[in-house]
Amino acid sequence: MLLEAAAAVWLYAQHTSQDCFIFGEVSAAEEQVFDLKATGCPIKIERKGKLITLSSPKFIVEIAIPDAPGPQKFLYQWGQSEATIGNQVINISYREVGGG
Repeated sequence: MLLEAAAAVWLYAQHTSQDCFIFGEVSAAEEQVFDLKATGCPIKIERKGKLITLSSPKFIVEIAIPDAPGPQKFLYQWGQSEATIGNQVINISYREVGGG
C-alpha cells in the first residue's frame, strides 16, 4: 500500500512538473524584432526599452538585451540564473512579486 502511494505521488509530480521555456527572437533596437513565446507555463512577457520582463504569479524576472545588430535568438528556462541571447550568456535578475 505504501509503495502504491509513493508511486502515485511520483507519477503526479512527473505529470505536473513541466519545464517552462521562453524563446524566440529579440533585437536591441526597440523598433525591430521582439517575438517571444512561453511554453509550459503562464508567463506574462513585456519589453520596456532594452529590458525584458517575465512575470509569474510569484516572481518577476528581468533580462537586459545586449547591444548587437539585428535579431538574436533568445532562450530562457524559468528558474535559471542565466538566459542566452544570440551567442551571449546573460545573467538575469529576479524578485518576488510585491517584493519591490
